[in-house]
Amino acid sequence: MSASREGCYAALFALLGATPGIAVASRKLKLLVEVNNAELPALFMQVDRQTAAQKPGTPAQRRLMALVYLYAANPDPNGVASTALNGLIDAVETALMPAPAAQVQTLGGVVAHAWIDGAIEVYEAPKGQRAASVIPVMMLMP
Repeated sequence: MSASREGCYAALFALLGATPGIAVASRKLKLLVEVNNAELPALFMQVDRQTAAQKPGTPAQRRLMALVYLYAANPDPNGVASTALNGLIDAVETALMPAPAAQVQTLGGVVAHAWIDGAIEVYEAPKGQRAASVIPVMMLMP
């Protein structure tokens, strides 16, 4: 086994925590109501499910899931918070794109592949100026 689970999660957080425009990034999840306006936009990452599948005579294929929480606000009372949130989602997707000459995102060689896996959930308060998103990111360990 060449990579540790923590090494994979740390590499993912290092990449996504550097997303342009993020005011606060942490691996310790806070709820949106716990984040003050000065901390927005914010990115939080939480470890999620871990799976392994193995066929006889082959090494186990290990997959690690992380949930990436994005929080944003729009100070314009006539605007919608999802405007800022959509830009952050785009930035996370861009960060997870492989380098031009590469086929997959390897987080600097730490994982075999990292990608968004599943639905990106978006929550927008109908009468508020804040919005949140949860992005599922899957990593295939080498």
